[in-house]
Amino acid sequence: HDPCQIIRRGGLLKEPRSLLDDSCSDFVEMENAGLGNLCCGGGGGVSANPRAAELQNAAFGCKADQLNAIDGLEAVVVPCANCRTVFEEGLEEREMYNLEVLGLGELVAETLKDIEQAEG
Repeated sequence: HDPCQIIRRGGLLKEPRSLLDDSCSDFVEMENAGLGNLCCGGGGGVSANPRAAELQNAAFGCKADQLNAIDGLEAVVVPCANCRTVFEEGLEEREMYNLEVLGLGELVAETLKDIEQAEG
């Protein structure tokens, strides 16, 4: 998932992908990745406004459709803590328990730990 604040506002598109490529052998892009990415429903303060729950749910519904379109998907990596919370709540609400939600920093840390253990 490409968070709105990181991609559009921050301009960081290549850097997260470089980390993903180095940390994940089977990285797959979602449809409309990058600048055309769909908001998960957490942007613009929507996730902090209880009155916007319906809007957030509708936005995440589009994201859930993108996830369901990827065969064999086991996990989704989310670089933004706010988006991660939206993903965890949205997946639970839709009973999509088969998907693990990982932070990008968490994935990189696990990869470094695995490398360290392999080097013994």
